[in-house]
Amino acid sequence: MENPKADPNFSGQVRITLPNNMDYLPIVTNTVINMGKIMGFEKEDLLKLEKGTKEAVIKIIGYVYKKGEKATYSIILDPQELGLKIIIKEQGIPFDPDLIRGYDPKSVKKELALKELGTFLTKQQMDGFSFHNLGKEGMETHLFKYLDRHIHHLVNKEKLQKLEKERTGELLPKKSISYTVRRMKPEEAIEVSKVAYSAYGYTYINEAVYYPDRLRELNRSNDFISFVAVTCDGEIIAHNAFERREDKGIPELGVAFTKPEFRGRGCLNRLTTALLDEAEKQKFIGIFANGITTHPFSQKTLIKFGFRDCALYLSKGVSRIYKSIEQKKPQRESMVLFFRYVKHPQKLVIYPPAHHLEMIVGLYGHIGFKPEIKTTDNKTAPEIDKSILSVKTDLNALIANINVKTYGKDILPEILKVLKELCINRTETIYLRLRLNDPFTSKYTAEFEKMGFFFCGILPRSGGNDELILQYLNNYVIDFDQLMIASDKGKEILEYIKGCFAKV
Repeated sequence: MENPKADPNFSGQVRITLPNNMDYLPIVTNTVINMGKIMGFEKEDLLKLEKGTKEAVIKIIGYVYKKGEKATYSIILDPQELGLKIIIKEQGIPFDPDLIRGYDPKSVKKELALKELGTFLTKQQMDGFSFHNLGKEGMETHLFKYLDRHIHHLVNKEKLQKLEKERTGELLPKKSISYTVRRMKPEEAIEVSKVAYSAYGYTYINEAVYYPDRLRELNRSNDFISFVAVTCDGEIIAHNAFERREDKGIPELGVAFTKPEFRGRGCLNRLTTALLDEAEKQKFIGIFANGITTHPFSQKTLIKFGFRDCALYLSKGVSRIYKSIEQKKPQRESMVLFFRYVKHPQKLVIYPPAHHLEMIVGLYGHIGFKPEIKTTDNKTAPEIDKSILSVKTDLNALIANINVKTYGKDILPEILKVLKELCINRTETIYLRLRLNDPFTSKYTAEFEKMGFFFCGILPRSGGNDELILQYLNNYVIDFDQLMIASDKGKEILEYIKGCFAKV
C-alpha cells in the first residue's frame, strides 16, 4: 500500500485530546494502529507502534501528573514520506527531581523502575525518540517509526552470502579500473545498500544505508546528497554523501564506503572532490565531518581536503574491530570533529566563557575565522521562568544531545534533571550544546561543569548560532593513550580536554 502522504487528497495530521486516565489508553493505541494500517505498515511493525506508543503514554502520565490530578494531553499523528511521527503533547508539572538519582537496582524506587522500563520499551519499538521542552507551552515527546524494508528482506540468501564473501575476501589485483563519479539515481539505492553490506556487514553506524526506500526518499528530499562511483559496466563500487539534519546550511560529510575489492583506487577521494564542488553549487555555509581515532587515516584524508579540527567527541560510538589494524583493547569510538567553511560569515558575535576563551579563540583561528568577542558581567539572570531544551538520543550509539535553545531561570535544575534521567537510562555519553551568541552561555558554562560536563570543542552553525559543546561520560572509563590523533592541533585539543576532564 502506498504511503498516504503521496496522495494529495490525504488530509495529513490527526489530533486527539484525552483525559490523563489509563482507561482511555485503548483509544490511543487503536488510533495509532489504524493509522499504521492506512499507511501500509506490516503486522510486526504495527505491534511495535502499538507497544511503543502505549509505553510512552504510560511514562508521560506517570511522570508529569500527580495521582488523582485531572488534566488532558494530546496525541498528534503526522504521516510523512518516510514513516509515522507520533507527538505526545502535555502541560503537566515537572516530575520530582528527588526521584531522579544514580541508578542502583537494589535501591531504586518502584516508580522509577517502571518509568525506566517505559523508556526502555519505547526505545526498543521506535526508530526515533526525543523530548522537546517548550517552556510555558509544556513538553512534547516525539516518536518516529520508519515505513520501509531492510536490505535483508530485499536480497535473497545467496546474494547476501556472495556479498559476505566480498567483504571478507582479498583486494582485486592492482590495475587500472575505469569509473565515473556522479549523483546517485533513485533506482540505484538498492545497489548502494548492497555496497554498504559488502563493506561493513550490518555494523555501519548509519542504518539508513540498509533501507533502500529510506535512502531513496532522503535523496529525493535532499536530506541526503549521495554520490556514487560507477564502473563502465554500471557497477556501483563506492558511495559518499552529505547528510543534512538539523542545520540545512551546514551538512555533515560522511556515509562513505567502498566495495572491499575496489579499495585503494581513489574512489573516496574523487567522491569527496565531487561533493565539495556540489557544496559550492548548493551555497552551503560550511561542512563538518568526523574522523575516527582508532586509526588516523580518515583524519588525514579530511585534512588533505582542507578540513580543520575543532572538537574531540569522546565515546561517541560503539567499539568496532577494524581489519588489519592492531587494537590494544577495543573501546567506544571517539571522533575528531572537523570543519571547513564554504562561505565565511560576514560577522559573528560570541560570548565565550572566560576560562575557555583562549582555546575557543584558537579553534576559530584554526578553522580560518575571527569572531567578535564580547564579555558579560554574568550578573544578569534570565527573564523567562522555563528554559527551552531539545533532547535527542541515538539508540544505536548510546549517546544523547541536549540542546539549550533558550535559557530560563530553571536552567540549572532542568539540565541536572535531564542529565540524571539520561544516566539512569544507560546513556553512555551526553553532549551539551550551548549557543555561543547567547551571553548566558558565558554565565552558566562553569555551573554545568560542576555537574560533570567538560570541554569538547566548537561547531559553527547557520545564522550565527555557533555552539560550544561540552561532554559527559556516564561512568565510562576511556583510555586516552589509545586515541590516535593526526594533527598537531588535534593533539593540542586532546591535551586540553584531558586537563578539563581531570578537574571533573
